[in-house]
Amino acid sequence: MNPDGIDTSALLTMLGLIAAVWAVVPSAARLSFRLSLNWFDWLVIWAALLIIHGFFFEPVLSTLGFPTIGPWLWGFDKSATQYLLFLLLAAFVYWRSCRTRLTRWNIGLFDDLTTSLLHAGKHEELTDLLQRHLESALDLAEPRSVRGSMANAIRPKRPGFQVVFQDDGSIRLGAGAPTSQLFRRWFSFREWLADLVGPSQRVQRRAASVVKRLLSSRRLVEHLAIARPYLCIGVMERATRVEEGFQDEFFNALLANEASVLYSELKNNQNLGNGRHRLALPDENRLLRFYCVDVDVAARLGVYRSVGEAVLASIDADEVLEKKLNGRLLTFQEVGKYHDPIYAGICFFRIMVLEGLYQRVADHLWLHYMPFFASRLVDRAREVRPEDESHEFPTPLAYLLYEVVDATAAWVRVADALTKPGDEPLSDHPEGNHVHISFEAAEAIGRVIQPILMSPRVPHRLKQELLGVALTTLRDLEQRAHLAPLAKVMRAHLIEPYGFREPGNYLYALKQCFDEQDHVLRAYLGHLNEELNAALGATL
Repeated sequence: MNPDGIDTSALLTMLGLIAAVWAVVPSAARLSFRLSLNWFDWLVIWAALLIIHGFFFEPVLSTLGFPTIGPWLWGFDKSATQYLLFLLLAAFVYWRSCRTRLTRWNIGLFDDLTTSLLHAGKHEELTDLLQRHLESALDLAEPRSVRGSMANAIRPKRPGFQVVFQDDGSIRLGAGAPTSQLFRRWFSFREWLADLVGPSQRVQRRAASVVKRLLSSRRLVEHLAIARPYLCIGVMERATRVEEGFQDEFFNALLANEASVLYSELKNNQNLGNGRHRLALPDENRLLRFYCVDVDVAARLGVYRSVGEAVLASIDADEVLEKKLNGRLLTFQEVGKYHDPIYAGICFFRIMVLEGLYQRVADHLWLHYMPFFASRLVDRAREVRPEDESHEFPTPLAYLLYEVVDATAAWVRVADALTKPGDEPLSDHPEGNHVHISFEAAEAIGRVIQPILMSPRVPHRLKQELLGVALTTLRDLEQRAHLAPLAKVMRAHLIEPYGFREPGNYLYALKQCFDEQDHVLRAYLGHLNEELNAALGATL
């Protein structure tokens, strides 16, 4: 028996432990581990393992003629060195796993891993993965680096013929391509060189396919919207170019969950800003600031459609919400509104359109969703009860109608704060100190008032109060000579909301509610009274 024989018990214990752990690790975790390491990392790992094994088999290596390690320094011996190498190897693997970057070399592994997690319903694990790699995947799908620009410059132009990309990465020239072998070889060489310099078109297509599949998953987007909303807005512009419906699903999820960041930011955004109507945008309200600090972002991404359609869907399809809106008001006006999707949508529009006004944007930002909100709310209202006439807002739905009218009127009133006597505000001025949005709101307010006055489900007292909000705004315009063009537009659309004579009894309902307003208010609205009487006379 050789007392100096090789003792492999420690090595067997370590290898057995590694094998046992690897056997119970889920396949998704294995893919994630493989995604974290590139060829150089594997080279480091195998080199470290070979050195460690070299210490164990030092007697064998010495017999075979390999040089042995010289005298030990600093008190180290063979066992301590083996332990230190294992410790450094573990630390290296951990460090690399935290610094993983998605590249064209591991996009295939990323595809397999995300597919596995998505179909297994492991949205939390998938969300953590996207937190680290979503931007890298978008970079591969839409390369914007210097290398990508160089690759596009090298890649040959192909007008007049089709290029078919094979699954193995090779290319085939389609119909209409020149038949010259020299041309085809030169074409293939430039494609190969371009793929060597930057992400190949095959990689771009695969990355775009992976991102599109992930961002089109409604359940995943719902989870992302609640768990990682700021990750979503960080990639919103690029994500919507890959998957158009991503922003729509994002806001559907935000409005459907009252614990979402949208509700908390809107509640935190009730403080007035520098203007009489403008709301401040605190730094912590990152979602609102993303869309509204530069409202061109909201216009470019079409966020008004995403929010507007989500609100309309809530009004039309949510039976539980309908029952709540037609219940008792209680504390809705002070507390409950901050948990209501319809109020959240109205509030979002109020902030966004006001920012558009103060930033002098010549885009109405689809404030014309307000008439749709009003008409859909009126359609979902319950029958009027006798006791409703004794309440300012008998139901939460009645209060929301007030918010719709007040927000639209505020966009008209703000023209007074943005202009001064002597100005000539124009509705279609392409640039400068225009108040284009106020003219659009003056048109929309007639279409907001019309379904309210015509509905038998709105109490008469509420009709008078809501019309009074619009008429008070018109009175303020009438008292500003330089705002006469805006007042004219508002009068015209209160009488003819859609630019033509309304069928039915709308003019009579408008005249009745107008005559029941305070006499002092009516005294300032002589032009409206005359035009309304003329319109009624024309109907006889």
